[in-house]
Amino acid sequence: MLKEPLQKHFPTLILALSLLLASFHLQAQTDTPADSGEDLPDNVPALLVKANEAYAVKDYLTFRRAMEQLNSKRPNNSEYMYQLVIAYALLDEKSPAYALMLRMQQQGLAYDFTKTDDTMNIRNTEVFDYVNDLMKMAGAPVGEAETVFTLPANIILPEAISWDKSRQKFLIGTVAEGSILAVGKDGQVSELLKANRANGLWAVFGILVDGPRNRLWVASAASPKFLRYNPADNGRSALFEFNLKTLQLIRRYPVPVDGNPHSLGSMVLTPKGDIYIVDRALPFVYEKLAGEQKLKPLLATRDMVSMRGIAMQPDGRILYVADRELGIMVIDVEAKRTGKLVVPKTLNIGGIAGLYLWKNRLIMIQNGIKPQRVMRLQLDSTGTRVEAVRPLAVAQPEFDFPSYGTIVGEDLYYFANSQWGESKDELKPVTVLRTPVNSSRDLEQPDMQEYLRKRGEKMRAQQKQAEDSKP
Repeated sequence: MLKEPLQKHFPTLILALSLLLASFHLQAQTDTPADSGEDLPDNVPALLVKANEAYAVKDYLTFRRAMEQLNSKRPNNSEYMYQLVIAYALLDEKSPAYALMLRMQQQGLAYDFTKTDDTMNIRNTEVFDYVNDLMKMAGAPVGEAETVFTLPANIILPEAISWDKSRQKFLIGTVAEGSILAVGKDGQVSELLKANRANGLWAVFGILVDGPRNRLWVASAASPKFLRYNPADNGRSALFEFNLKTLQLIRRYPVPVDGNPHSLGSMVLTPKGDIYIVDRALPFVYEKLAGEQKLKPLLATRDMVSMRGIAMQPDGRILYVADRELGIMVIDVEAKRTGKLVVPKTLNIGGIAGLYLWKNRLIMIQNGIKPQRVMRLQLDSTGTRVEAVRPLAVAQPEFDFPSYGTIVGEDLYYFANSQWGESKDELKPVTVLRTPVNSSRDLEQPDMQEYLRKRGEKMRAQQKQAEDSKP
């Protein structure tokens, strides 16, 4: 599991792996097959189709080439990494398979490559056993996640949560009913708002509480999951401004009509009262400046494909926008510059849903990754580079696509599970968990250090025996 304590033992891990590779007989490998000359498509959906077709007919060369391109285009997608290892294995390409497995292990990914017969060609070596064992261990629960409350079963598709200090309650927005609920830490629920013709709300995807200005901001969109969905509203979305105390609607700010579908989601508030919101449907970030009465695009980028979380430095200058496939973008609002957050190679930042900032540390909730986890990223003084990484909660029993949350003091409160993709008859009530974000505990699995030590000793002994036996 990727964590600060384990980083201390990477030299032992690398030494042991180097000894294993040194003892591995490269002459036993078959020659790498020549690539076919077939041109491959240049977009992800078409590449996925090509990969599936090639695998089905056992054209493993094309399967491998397609997976290499998918991995290149989406380097944080752990499933593409897994399938690329499978492709290498099917072609008996041990060296690239082991190298990719090691990279996945260093990123804290949890897979067991013995669960498919497709890896038979690369098994039964010290290298494979060593790295695969570590990856299996990465799936063990780590960290702290305490259940705060479980929502009633009739609350469907909660998708937004914020803390209302004035009420001392969580405000939770739902997609199905388009409602805003007030929920105490004891789990007691009361309804504050609900979508109707008068307020014009649809499904709720974002909630922001501005206590000092007595405002409640709601990001809403016409979603087919909304129970009163009208196909004529498809693609429409707006920001709604309510009086926090009276809940009276003050104004709605629709996304400018451009012929494209939109879905406003997570948002942040600057000290000046400006609001920045991500579009879940298209790679847009919108701004609603204080005192202005319309939304404007701040950023439209081809470098993102599926925006979800957004966080902001306290001074309001730097924004962080998380994309489920392509990582975290840094936006300098004042300088009008953008760039990718610089992260270590040992960190996988795929599958991010919620993203929050606490004392120059980004807190990210990852559900599109194995294992699902909550991670803390220490930023440098510029706010553009990750200096250290600590897992806060990993592979918890309650995790079933953990998604969005809110930071209250030094705790993250967040949805442990999601109802997206479940049928009506199989919906499980959604639980809210609490995880401290100020954790400084040693989260290393108790047997990890001993495991590494013993494996290293064994490899060194084998190497010494081999050297002593030389004439």
